[in-house]
Amino acid sequence: MPFYALLRSILIELVYIFWFYPLYIFSFVLSTLWYNDIAKHAFEVLKSKESTTQAYGKNELTESQSISTTEIPGGFEGVCLGIGEQIYSILLLTLFFIEVFATGFIPYFGKAINFLLLSWMYAYYCFEYKWNYSNVALNRRLDFFESNWPFFAGFGSPCVIPIFFFSPLVSYGVMAILYPLFVLTAAGTQSEQVISSIRSFKGGPKKLPIFYAANKIAMSILQLLPEPSKTS
Repeated sequence: MPFYALLRSILIELVYIFWFYPLYIFSFVLSTLWYNDIAKHAFEVLKSKESTTQAYGKNELTESQSISTTEIPGGFEGVCLGIGEQIYSILLLTLFFIEVFATGFIPYFGKAINFLLLSWMYAYYCFEYKWNYSNVALNRRLDFFESNWPFFAGFGSPCVIPIFFFSPLVSYGVMAILYPLFVLTAAGTQSEQVISSIRSFKGGPKKLPIFYAANKIAMSILQLLPEPSKTS
């Protein structure tokens, strides 16, 4: 009897290793690719809607009025600037993710801080697709995000709630369903315009330096890199 129990447990582990986990990883990668397509199509629909509205002569607040876009230089310089900004953005968000992970080990208040930081992280990821297509510079993204931190905390919290109530496997499955819906919402709505119009009339909360620690560490890492040699 113990032999059959051992054989059964081995077979279950083999099924998990060679079938379930690879399928789970494949679905995760495939979903990540789909998120970009979802945001792209939602952004195209939004742009076509804005052009139609402008054709009818309606005076509405446009994207450039709420969060300014950046004129990227053309040619090789523009490519280098774009690559450099993407690399710095990846480094910054990676350090912020490490910061989020570390807060989970803080006693008593760690879970609450972890929940808040995770909500901000998911909210930023949702809006990052739209900001990439809108050519919004990284410094303007961070400034807008930190100036409207209560909105983004509430926006990202539904994606984080399953992590605290379900097992990791189930929570990631629920998040995989919720996250594309929030990416679609962020890319296809005019939430930035609404936020800016409300702030212009009623003001808003003070800017909260959410990415301060990650930004300082990222800058320290970049300063350790050797400077390019100058040729005469």
